[in-house]
Amino acid sequence: MEPSNKTADLSALRIDRDEQPPRGRWIFPAIATLVVVVIAFLLVRARGSGVLALRAPEVSTTRIALVTPVQASTVLTASGYIVARSKAEISPKSVGRVAWLHLEEGQRVKKGELVARLESQELQAQHKQYESQRQEVQARLDNARQEVARARSLWTDKVGSRQTLETWDSQVKALEAQVGSVSAQMRYVDELIRNAEIYAPIDGVVTVKKAFVGETVAPQGFGGAGSAGATFAVIVDLSSLEMEADINEQNLGRLSIGQPAEVALDAYPDKPYQARLRQIVPTADRQKGSVKVKVELVNRDEKVLPEMSCRVVFINPESKVDTKAKSRVMLPVTSVVEVDGNKGALFVQGERAAFKRLELGPATGAQVEVLSGASGGEEIVADASGAGKTWRADQKVKVKKE
Repeated sequence: MEPSNKTADLSALRIDRDEQPPRGRWIFPAIATLVVVVIAFLLVRARGSGVLALRAPEVSTTRIALVTPVQASTVLTASGYIVARSKAEISPKSVGRVAWLHLEEGQRVKKGELVARLESQELQAQHKQYESQRQEVQARLDNARQEVARARSLWTDKVGSRQTLETWDSQVKALEAQVGSVSAQMRYVDELIRNAEIYAPIDGVVTVKKAFVGETVAPQGFGGAGSAGATFAVIVDLSSLEMEADINEQNLGRLSIGQPAEVALDAYPDKPYQARLRQIVPTADRQKGSVKVKVELVNRDEKVLPEMSCRVVFINPESKVDTKAKSRVMLPVTSVVEVDGNKGALFVQGERAAFKRLELGPATGAQVEVLSGASGGEEIVADASGAGKTWRADQKVKVKKE
């Protein structure tokens, strides 16, 4: 079959293989690819050198220690908390609503002092009701006793009957039982009224206040309906404050009762307190592999507060301490880093670690002395030199939770 249009020009469909492609069509894709490669290279290099991190590094912290001459003769160190040997949790003996409260945190109280009173209007009303019942029954009892005396007299004169005497005698016994029952109920209500008044069990200072006027409180183990629950205040005898610490079982042989020690509060590391080992608790924690010890503070003052964190150093009783020597600021060798050619440490404040240049002295074992730049107690990054990172002068960190 022949085409209907034999005159059509088909030359336009021919491919010209000698025609050159337009210049510049490949330049822009090549430049874009090169830019992406360069940016990726810089990102990988920056991340590997520590300049750029996708997330903040996770670090552990420690504190710069202020080592006194006494601590230089230590045989063992441990961390712990300040606790009270004498502490009382105030709890009512019955469920009730607080009507009056004379307790504030920091307030000093004396043993036997009235500190709270629960509502007792219903108990007072019950007391009056039982009092009226007792008076009524007592009047009937007095009358019955008179009738018994009259019936006995008539029986003696052979005028009255024995049955009448026995009837009145039975009635007297029944009324006496009623008087005894009502009296017992009155004593019970009186005891509840007395329990509504709460007294301080020891001399001390109020450290915790949980209840307020109008709240419902309950005895220990009962489960209070109010927000105060079973304990609505805690009184601590500040004169009984001491330190508790957990000692590894392997180090227990280094300690003995009465061994001298020195306790330094984390809040005041530059003011250590003389102490002595008072007790080694005769039991061990199998999970921790530790034994609890109690250390008595000899020269305790008002700065020592319950639940404060502190450190204790146990001193060799046979060593001689140079009390005239100055205290030294010591830093773990593993915490020393070098930034921009300067040696120092990374000081942690919140979620940031800032480098600070320190003048360091000679190293003593795993510690190095700080000649200037730190006073002791500052929180720093632990094991910074062995972390395998390149630190900056200031960067964001994530502190590990112990």
